[in-house]
Amino acid sequence: MNLKKIVIVGNSVALRNRPHVKEQSKNYGQLIQKSLNEGKSDEIIQVENIAFGRATMRDLHIVQDRVINTFGDLYIINIGVSDAATREMPRWFADKLNQRKQTFGVKVTKGIEATFIRPMRSFLVKLRGKRSWTSKKKFNQLFNELVYRIQHNTSGKVIVLSMSPPDERVEKSVPGTAKKYKEYNEILKEICKTKEIEYLDLDELTPDPHYPDGTHYSEAGNQEVSLRLMKLIKEKELL
Repeated sequence: MNLKKIVIVGNSVALRNRPHVKEQSKNYGQLIQKSLNEGKSDEIIQVENIAFGRATMRDLHIVQDRVINTFGDLYIINIGVSDAATREMPRWFADKLNQRKQTFGVKVTKGIEATFIRPMRSFLVKLRGKRSWTSKKKFNQLFNELVYRIQHNTSGKVIVLSMSPPDERVEKSVPGTAKKYKEYNEILKEICKTKEIEYLDLDELTPDPHYPDGTHYSEAGNQEVSLRLMKLIKEKELL
């Protein structure tokens, strides 16, 4: 029996289904695994999804060894949203808010965020100069390094997914994010061209019906992404 592995690397966009419907909601990784295995008796396609919430390229840099040690036949990289979006607070403060251990300091931090930061989110984004958590220079450097390590340490091929444009609600809340997504997508596109890997453009997807919360795919969105991935995999013979 021949076993082939697809490894998905990225942030919560590769994991979530919004709105979530218990037992029915499946992300695009689960959908392509089911489709690729239908009607096959001599080969198994396994999809290993090692994406995690709020992941940026700095986070993937920390877990590079884990990514490499999966030794995938195909890597799907779905990253950038957490890096590029404009932010009302620095990453260290956001990390404090997301700590699971509810210490006194964490509770104070959450109180400050709820009382002062959240109501002024758009203003604070502008006050911080519409700054992202990862600069374009650092994003370019770290993404290049990740692809280099995959290509030089595994036999896996690579597909990179573009970031879909944010909806009006997201843009109003964190102004400048739409522009940032375009700029960071251009970085991804250029790296894919240089490294001779596949770039899957998802600009045609729309919030309604594909990602109604402005970021994460719905059931329809995951279906559409899975269909486009399947088409690309077959056309380019990536497995």
